[in-house]
Amino acid sequence: MSAIGAIFCPPAVPQRHCDAMLGSLARVPHDAKAVWRNGPMTLAACTLHTTAESRESKQPAVSADDRCAAVFDGYLLNHEELARDLDAKGHRPRNMSDVEIALCAYRAWGTDCAAQLEGEFAMIVADMQASRLFAARDHIGLNPLYYRQEGDRLLVASDYRTILELSETLPDPDPGYLAQIMSNRWYLREATPWSDIKRIIRAHTLTFDGERLRSENYWLPPTDVTIRYRRDEDYVEHYRELLFDCVRRASRADRTIATAVSGGLDSTALFGIADRMDRDGTLQAPGIRAYSFAAGENSNAFELPYARAAARRVGRELIECPLFDPDIDYYTRDAERHMDIPIPSNGAMMLGIDRQVVADGSRVIINGNGGDEWLQGSTHDYREMAHDLQVGAFVAALGRDARTMGWPGALKMAGRHTAAELMPAPVRNALRSRLSARRLQGRRELFWIAPALREKLDRAERDYDAVLPGSAMAWIKHNLARTPKGDLANSLMRRQRGDVGLESRHPMLSRRFIEFSLKTPAHIKRRGGVTKFVHRQAMTDLLPPEVFDRKTKANFTNTSIDVQFADYVRKCGTDRLAMLCDREGLERVLQIDFSAPEGDWWAWEIWGLYASAMFLYNHKQMRMAFTPP
Repeated sequence: MSAIGAIFCPPAVPQRHCDAMLGSLARVPHDAKAVWRNGPMTLAACTLHTTAESRESKQPAVSADDRCAAVFDGYLLNHEELARDLDAKGHRPRNMSDVEIALCAYRAWGTDCAAQLEGEFAMIVADMQASRLFAARDHIGLNPLYYRQEGDRLLVASDYRTILELSETLPDPDPGYLAQIMSNRWYLREATPWSDIKRIIRAHTLTFDGERLRSENYWLPPTDVTIRYRRDEDYVEHYRELLFDCVRRASRADRTIATAVSGGLDSTALFGIADRMDRDGTLQAPGIRAYSFAAGENSNAFELPYARAAARRVGRELIECPLFDPDIDYYTRDAERHMDIPIPSNGAMMLGIDRQVVADGSRVIINGNGGDEWLQGSTHDYREMAHDLQVGAFVAALGRDARTMGWPGALKMAGRHTAAELMPAPVRNALRSRLSARRLQGRRELFWIAPALREKLDRAERDYDAVLPGSAMAWIKHNLARTPKGDLANSLMRRQRGDVGLESRHPMLSRRFIEFSLKTPAHIKRRGGVTKFVHRQAMTDLLPPEVFDRKTKANFTNTSIDVQFADYVRKCGTDRLAMLCDREGLERVLQIDFSAPEGDWWAWEIWGLYASAMFLYNHKQMRMAFTPP
């Protein structure tokens, strides 16, 4: 993993700016740091080695003819296939490091190279021959990358602090983004808390030549079902082979890797796969260790019985770490240090495990994020079966749902979805508009948000929805892959783990895993009242019975810190949020008893109000102390 940055500044980048960029990036743990400068472009990287291959090349990596240089954060899943393809195209990598392969990919495919790369990554290339800067992020946006344009000058970095320390002026806060945080409604894909700092959108590239800034999409989630088998057993076999391969590729590391074992279906399966591979010699790491949360027995986050059952099944030690539960001062310092919003409490809880993993000598942790999004299934499977005229599958699904909820409920559900799918397009579109309006009326009114910002959120929702496909199944698939809230979670967790020197990897968010989910019929994920059907069937021999039959999910809300967030807003936030909030509406929110069960329903909103007030305060302090580089 690396902290990376770039400057495009004609006619030449000042040396003091190079030094400032490297100094800012170097705040995170790293093994090596370096700057490359050539005329109007500069690259910098602070690299923490997580694979043997990463030690083979220095960052920034420079081509043999000095025409291109690259920096890279993350890891590639298909580095071996890429190396063979590049060799065949006459661009043989000098070593197997990810940055070298990414650089050669750019030389071979130009700005189309990102479509060839599978993994979790952010990359920047300085192309001296074309006089342009190129950057890209992975398909699902797991590694952050931000930019700011100041005339013919472009700043790119993996964190806000670096961009701000290189900026000629301090940007204002972005009210629209803060409104998202305070309302928990997410539609703005490029926005950040800073008005003039944008994020490179997931699955997009960015190019800049001093005049034109261009963003292009290189991957879209597939919407057509193209993987079909006659038997469930064939889906199960395909899925099992795929997940084993995803774990094997994600395990590439030169130290023992950590596996997060929550006790849920997904993390337990990945732990079981990693254990099996470690024993048969196919794991691409020297070994594994298992970690779980040691929440109290009365806590909603208590999952130790399931995690312990998983460890007993394979005969491994389970390292149990207390949930990290700091007071509000920690979140305040977190926001100030990163010149960003503070991490939510359910993310901060992970820090105890993260620190223990690093203390035990590991630099990579594998987790089960993605399973809930891509394996859960939904009742929209009836639409898919109706659209594809899958009569046999439709009848079978109806029978299973009838056994779960009774025939009246099953027929009503199937009939509603089937009618919606088979009705003429104009009627379906009109019905969709009516249901959308009803949904807007029925959800929680944003009475605490200023009226102008409510309108802005409504426009952002319409704009976001306008670029999504019209059919219900395609809409769901695209929304899962594009939702801006995913960028929030990914960037904040990446930031937290980067602070301690830990790289998180997500086999169930790899491109090939997501594409399998999208290309297979929805009915293999939901069967009657059972979710993740194909996953359960494929992992039968790896999941202990306690986990296999589990229907519950842990709740990681933190009442005590929500109370502190609310107290902070009551004492300090009313005036700071005056331009963003309706005063009377805000007072209504603050009358909620956040120590009671009702407070759980407002956990995201009260965090958002605290985070926004804290960000505005930090901005005011920075404005008074700001000096250009």
